[in-house]
Amino acid sequence: MDNAVYSVSEFTQRVDRALSGCPELNNIGVCGEVSRITVQSKSAYMDWIFFSLREGEGREECSLKVAIFKSTSRLTYMPKEGDEVIVLGSVSISRKQSQYQIKGEDIIPYGEGAKAAALQMLTEKLRAEGLFNQHRPLPRFPKKIAVVTSPTGAVWHDICDKLAETFPAVTVVCVPAQVQGAAAVPSLVSAVRRAQTIGADVMIIARGGGSKEDLDCFNSEELARAIFASTIPTVSAVGHEVDHSLSDDVADVSASTPTSAAVIVTKAAAEEAARLDGVEQYFHSEIKRIIDSRERRLMLLGKDVQLNSPRNRILRWEQTIAQYSESIAQSVHRRLDNAESRLKIYAQSISDLNPLAVLSRGYSTATYNGKAVRSAKELSVGDVIDVRFDKGSVSAAVKSLYL
Repeated sequence: MDNAVYSVSEFTQRVDRALSGCPELNNIGVCGEVSRITVQSKSAYMDWIFFSLREGEGREECSLKVAIFKSTSRLTYMPKEGDEVIVLGSVSISRKQSQYQIKGEDIIPYGEGAKAAALQMLTEKLRAEGLFNQHRPLPRFPKKIAVVTSPTGAVWHDICDKLAETFPAVTVVCVPAQVQGAAAVPSLVSAVRRAQTIGADVMIIARGGGSKEDLDCFNSEELARAIFASTIPTVSAVGHEVDHSLSDDVADVSASTPTSAAVIVTKAAAEEAARLDGVEQYFHSEIKRIIDSRERRLMLLGKDVQLNSPRNRILRWEQTIAQYSESIAQSVHRRLDNAESRLKIYAQSISDLNPLAVLSRGYSTATYNGKAVRSAKELSVGDVIDVRFDKGSVSAAVKSLYL
């Protein structure tokens, strides 16, 4: 047999030396997406990072193993699952699995991953400097609010509408700035500095939602430092609720949306205004109740005064006298009527008993010396008597008596 025979380990060592000696496979960079990342620790000083660099999808997917000995590498960036990176290193053979791999020395973020890594590094830098620790209280009753935003965008109008609704007494000033594009960062920095010179009590930095590229200007170090250096409290309201930027971290208060920022800066004032409105309504109701009660009492007193005034008392007396007079008159009339009735009865009785009454029926009376003659025995022949008829009288001499 002419062919050389090697053990697995010997063959693996030969291949490893061959690959290590190939200049084209050493000190190279390989680009791909990080997947299946693990960290193995044998001791406090021997940490290995293992992951795969993958490319493509489905059947066209291919992957490459990466091993990095942390203590001997220049590693400054710790990748995450799904990051796009460039691994710097050389080809080597894993003796245990007899697989070729990249023995990495450093990892560089690539594409969006690079941008995210740079942002992460800046975030850690600013956090270490304490720029995220400034949380000044917002003024309870702001008189003037500076709004750093685009004056032509919907955000400015939305903030004005919300402030008019929550606390219309406040003055709102727009400090114009570009909120997108290459010139946005210097424009925003300048606007933040101008906002501190117009006598504002608080500043809102705002823009509406957009793509990550649109919001990149709010992740700049220059703007973050300008916000941190602001002499007045700041509220950052960039994008929608899911968006986050360095401006949110550096500002004293972070709002999920621009309209939320308008609510936040006027919350205490709006609540106090609502409380005062309630107090005003309470006092208005109490004052009205007291006035109504006093009016009713005054009306009763007025009626009492009117009822007991001398004029009304005289009128009541006059009415009483009139009633008594009328009662007396009616009583007198009744008595007179009764007396008249009785008098008529008495007159009739007297009339019926009047001896002269019989004369009207054809009778006559005789008197002698002014006295009524009741019997013939009272007369003598020759006596002159007066005979009275119903109409007229005569004198007659008695010629004879019939006893």
